[in-house]
Amino acid sequence: MIKLNNMRAWGTEVGSDETLRLDEISLLTTPAMIRTLGVFLITAAYEMEENDAEHIHLQDLSSNFSHKKHVDIILVNQNKFKNS
Repeated sequence: MIKLNNMRAWGTEVGSDETLRLDEISLLTTPAMIRTLGVFLITAAYEMEENDAEHIHLQDLSSNFSHKKHVDIILVNQNKFKNS
């Protein structure tokens, strides 16, 4: 089993800018895409630790991102915010 630190999730519905607090997230994707997301998560953690990044967007690192075909994943550096 893995041990988790405090973590929260927010999201938006398709066509809306209203942010909703989420209890869980589900991704419908392939095993290959899950591995790609794993690389994204590790790369983002490095950028946050080494370059003091506040947040990282998946769409900024994708060569073929489309709002019609993909969802953006935004990782926010909890260490950059007080009372988080």
